[in-house]
Amino acid sequence: MSWTSKQLLFLLAGFALNLTLLVHSLDDESGFISIDCGLQTDSGYSEKSTGINYISDATFIDTGESKSLLPNMNNYQQPCGSVRSFPEGARNCYKINVTRSNKYLIRASFLYGNYDGQDKIPEFELHLGPNLWDTVRLRTSVPTDKELIYVPLRNYIHVCLVNTGSGVPFISALELRPLPNASYQTKTGSLALVSRCDTGQRSKRTGYRYPVDILDRIWYAYNDLDNWTQLYTTSTINSDSGDPYQLPSVVMSTASTPKNPCDSLSIIFSLPDKDAEYYGYLHFAEVESLQLNQSRLQYVFWDGAGTFGPFAPHYLSRNTINSTNAWSTRGPYANISITRAKNSTLPPILNAFEIYMVKHFVEAETNQEDVDTIASIKLIYNIKRNWQGDPCAPQDYVWQGVKCNYQEFESPRIISLNLSSSGLTGEIAASISNLSMIQSLDLSNNNLTGPIPEFLSKFQNLTILNLEKNKFTGVVPVGLIERKNNGFLLLSLCDNPHLSRHGSCKLKKKHNFIIPIVVPTAGISILLLVAVAIWWWSLKRNRQDDVIDAKASPQYGSLESTKRQFTYSEILKMTNNFERVLGKGGFGTLYHGYMEHTQVAVKMLSASSVQGFQQFHAEAYSRSSILTWEDRLRIATDAAQATYNAQRCEINKHLAKENFQAKISDFGLSRNFPTNDGTRASSILAGTPGYLDPEFYLSNRLNEKSDIYSFGVVLLEIITSRPVLTRTHDRIHISQWVGFMLANGDINNIVDPRLEGNFNTNSVWKAVEIAMACVSINSIKRPSMSQVVVDLRECLATECARTNHSRVAELDNSNALMAHNSIVRLTPSVR
Repeated sequence: MSWTSKQLLFLLAGFALNLTLLVHSLDDESGFISIDCGLQTDSGYSEKSTGINYISDATFIDTGESKSLLPNMNNYQQPCGSVRSFPEGARNCYKINVTRSNKYLIRASFLYGNYDGQDKIPEFELHLGPNLWDTVRLRTSVPTDKELIYVPLRNYIHVCLVNTGSGVPFISALELRPLPNASYQTKTGSLALVSRCDTGQRSKRTGYRYPVDILDRIWYAYNDLDNWTQLYTTSTINSDSGDPYQLPSVVMSTASTPKNPCDSLSIIFSLPDKDAEYYGYLHFAEVESLQLNQSRLQYVFWDGAGTFGPFAPHYLSRNTINSTNAWSTRGPYANISITRAKNSTLPPILNAFEIYMVKHFVEAETNQEDVDTIASIKLIYNIKRNWQGDPCAPQDYVWQGVKCNYQEFESPRIISLNLSSSGLTGEIAASISNLSMIQSLDLSNNNLTGPIPEFLSKFQNLTILNLEKNKFTGVVPVGLIERKNNGFLLLSLCDNPHLSRHGSCKLKKKHNFIIPIVVPTAGISILLLVAVAIWWWSLKRNRQDDVIDAKASPQYGSLESTKRQFTYSEILKMTNNFERVLGKGGFGTLYHGYMEHTQVAVKMLSASSVQGFQQFHAEAYSRSSILTWEDRLRIATDAAQATYNAQRCEINKHLAKENFQAKISDFGLSRNFPTNDGTRASSILAGTPGYLDPEFYLSNRLNEKSDIYSFGVVLLEIITSRPVLTRTHDRIHISQWVGFMLANGDINNIVDPRLEGNFNTNSVWKAVEIAMACVSINSIKRPSMSQVVVDLRECLATECARTNHSRVAELDNSNALMAHNSIVRLTPSVR
């Protein structure tokens, strides 16, 4: 029936009665969490229109700036009067304590109101924990709400604002409302609100909410004024026994029905994501007392979810019909139609409806014990980093100084913690002992005191422990010393003057004059071979005039190991006073010579040799197109074969003291002059950082497995085209980076993206596995170079099969690069 003045008065009287009945709910605000974002610290208020008590957000977040809206925006509820904006940091997160496994309605509100005077509306992302909740798109003077029905798996949630480069994120209010667990049930996922409407409500700007709705849902009017008319009752609408939805009587006391009794009630609404799944909840209550000869039977047709009915709405009693399964459509719109049954004398009605989109939050949160531990560390040391939200997830926002391991279907685990130069004081926190998966711990360059705790030696996975430059006292735990001596731990304890029993930590500086590498012409050094191979393959594809021919007799005798040291005068004799120059590069000059009628190459290293790698990259990749995966495998296989041969030929590099007595260094292949235990001693540290066997730092000894480590690093470079050490503050080693990426199982994130997927995936996986085996921290786990050659040949064969090439046999011929004594002018060695 249509509205009259008298009927409207009855309706208002009924509304007043409903409001009186709900006054008690003002005292039933328990469980509500109402946060005014940007409100002054330690302040709060009772909102005038709802009576809800709001508090400041200052205790829920560490960052952001409080801003007030202009006075002309005061037409909205009080929480819209201020905002917290986040001009700094990519992600800023609120942490809110909740009751685990309880269902909540979470509402985030935004009103721009030109608070910053820029008159430029931002766009940003809203995250719940590590998962994207929604993208926030706004209008200048209209509030925007994002609502989610969610069951937290932990006793807290993180609500995060993420800067996407389209303006400064901000937020006006955060509200959490407990819901009955039996309400809004889904088979999977959470529910993001699309629409919640009172179909019988006359237009009301702010809609109905608390205290009218004791669950504080906001109900807006939905009317098709051209085709619908409204029905009403002044009586109270009761809930069915056990009704979990607890719909407000003022909403259910009005309904819509078609003006034409033969028509259906159709609700057409746009979908925010046509590929998503949806749930609908239709709320019915008969508001008219029907005569005996009257009936109202109706069907519900769900677009994509089937049919329900016929059914008759209950008089003055609300009931809810919802789709038991999520439904989806293939278009941008959806339709719900309520149709009159054939034997019904009255047209259909609808009181209210809700539409939700299913949100699948698949990104796992960090292991709870790790989260609790890192939060404790933050509190104990008062760490001033932007440590907010989940420590490990998503990977784009992992905490500074934290590295994590990611396994499918498992929570991320913290495996590395770098708190170097963080101003830490006091003793090492006992809570660190709970980081059970930690592999690397760096607490260097702080003011930590007290003893080194025994629990550090109990970490089964710990391979790097840096405690340098602190003020520790006492003795080093025996367990740490044992792990260090057994090669399982890289332990750094330098500059702890009051710490005893930790041995020497630095190599003594010597005034050494770096001179020659004496080698047979068939092999220079492991990494020089890689450089030559890359250069050769590049020239093979793009001919250049940078080859100096120095052809000589191809018949060379083998150079058996003599374990000899050479004086400077012997070097002069070998090279005939450095008469013949074969080439020059970033590591110095390469001279031709003879040793006992065998041709050798003698390299005089320059002081700037450490720049060789950078020079090589600038010179070699700039001169050729991007190497294919097949070319890279050929380079790697050639280098592996030559390295294997060179290990057998024994390549030596010498360091001469001021009296020109040669000594052996760490650089290049290491099968040189043995110590009593069969390893090789090294007097100083040489070469570009990142290529040296980590075990060298423990023992000052090198062996053939040290060569394999260096080769593995170079192989990772060939695969990824990434630098050995990142140029960031953390200086992440390429092997660590690849290890992190392997956890995700996506090879495309590891291999050089410029290859654009043009490779056999199995071949790449195999090559990565080979490289990672080579760079194992424990040398015992590294393969032999002969095995590396065999495995790389298999990789190449697999790739050649893909490209229909049958040139694996060319590998044997590729060694002619060295055998023919053609010296390529280049900047040698990625070392």
